[in-house]
Amino acid sequence: MRAEYKIIGYQLAFVVVAALVVNSMYPDMFSLRGLLYGGFVSVFTSAIMAYRIAQAAKKAELGSEKSSLYVYLGAIERLCVAIVLFGLGFMWLNLNPLPIVIGLMAGQVGFMIGAFKVKD
Repeated sequence: MRAEYKIIGYQLAFVVVAALVVNSMYPDMFSLRGLLYGGFVSVFTSAIMAYRIAQAAKKAELGSEKSSLYVYLGAIERLCVAIVLFGLGFMWLNLNPLPIVIGLMAGQVGFMIGAFKVKD
């Protein structure tokens, strides 16, 4: 199994666990939908970065000197997509910011732990 899929699996697992824990501890205080949305932002931006890194690896195999351009493009896309998705969550979906940030943090913790688990 490719490392990117394992990392995204860890992210999804951490988001689901965080959603279950927060929902059981504070069922009235936090929006489960907001927490899952924040986790979705984290997972989606990681998928974008994985796609761009795969493109960079293919270009490097072909001997292209522009492979690092795809990594930078992925980082810029990741930032822009995260900003747009946060804006949509706040303005269009009217979600509370705190659960979104908690979901995002859970996804990022899953990303870090997944990266440590799959490194060579």
